[in-house]
Amino acid sequence: MAEDFPRNLSPLDRGIRIALGGVLLVLPATGALQGMAAISALLFAWVPLLTGATGWCPVYTLFGIRTRVF
Repeated sequence: MAEDFPRNLSPLDRGIRIALGGVLLVLPATGALQGMAAISALLFAWVPLLTGATGWCPVYTLFGIRTRVF
């Protein structure tokens, strides 16, 4: 499977994505976001969390972007 999805995210890029996903989960839980904004944040938090955790971004692959240098 690693050959099918080679990592294309740098450690910094991964960290930023994981932090962003965490923020998107925490904001509704603390009441900072309410209503549709809270629902949207909870639904979309998985995208940066998943790409950060795996180190692979399908959008980067489509455009040939690679922030990982090694």
